[in-house]
Amino acid sequence: MKPFVKFALLAILLSALFGCANSGEPFEVRLAPPDTFNPVFMRYKERPGEKVIVVAVDPGGSWAFGYDHSRDNLQEAAMNAAMKCDKAREKHKVFTKAKIFAINDEVVYYDQFK
Repeated sequence: MKPFVKFALLAILLSALFGCANSGEPFEVRLAPPDTFNPVFMRYKERPGEKVIVVAVDPGGSWAFGYDHSRDNLQEAAMNAAMKCDKAREKHKVFTKAKIFAINDEVVYYDQFK
């Protein structure tokens, strides 16, 4: 057998026996919004009341957002912001899922990775 074929068969055998080294948790890369998101976030921060902003960022640089403010509770603001972001994702062909970027004025988007 040629050396390459032997190597390929060995690699297949080892991967079948041991599988991939994986913790079992889904892998997710959370991309930072582009600089053009900054004015949007600054306008959001000026809004009163309970508020939430969500953002979706594609690896290709496309992004979409939605925010809602002046609500009685955060759950209502989050639901409305998510619906607005979903409409923007559809319009701008952004395929990544929307993630909460900030609650009131506290950025929580990166907290999962600290």
